[in-house]
Amino acid sequence: NTQKSRKAMTSPYTLFSFLFLLVVVVPPLATGDLICETCNNSSKGDPNINQTFCVYALQAFPASRCANLTRLGLISINLVKNNVTDTRCLVKRFLKDKKLDKGTKAALKDCSDLYSDSAYALSDASKDFKAMRFFDANVKVSSVMDASTTCEQGFEDLGVSSPLTNENGHIFQLSAIALSIINMLHLAKQ
Repeated sequence: NTQKSRKAMTSPYTLFSFLFLLVVVVPPLATGDLICETCNNSSKGDPNINQTFCVYALQAFPASRCANLTRLGLISINLVKNNVTDTRCLVKRFLKDKKLDKGTKAALKDCSDLYSDSAYALSDASKDFKAMRFFDANVKVSSVMDASTTCEQGFEDLGVSSPLTNENGHIFQLSAIALSIINMLHLAKQ
């Protein structure tokens, strides 16, 4: 009976199944560990980063499954850029609403300008990052982070409710994640 068990464990099918599981399951877990470790370190170093948000955001990007820290940095910049682009589209849609009060419309126009500048800054940040000019990438991503708070503050200053609170919050936090990874790589480079 034990001889049958040994034979079953060493059959080509069993061996193939084991190797398949090893190849298919282990790398995502290892990569997931890199994402979790990166987000854990980021959230410990920056109170603006929610670890759970960080993990979900990075894992949502398909290429993160096989990414190293450098690739995660580029992914994080792309996540910010995608959110800025989506927010700009949302602002344009809001501005088409004829029923908008003047205060909300003025704040939305300011946000539109801020996020237009942010889109260019993020394109430049990606180039800087790829060239390992981490300080320059940091400055540009920081400007996007500032744009999200400036946009939100614009509504508060005018005493109107912001329709972009969630979007601004996501851009802020994604920027913080990108900055944390950029700083990790910058320190590792020195």
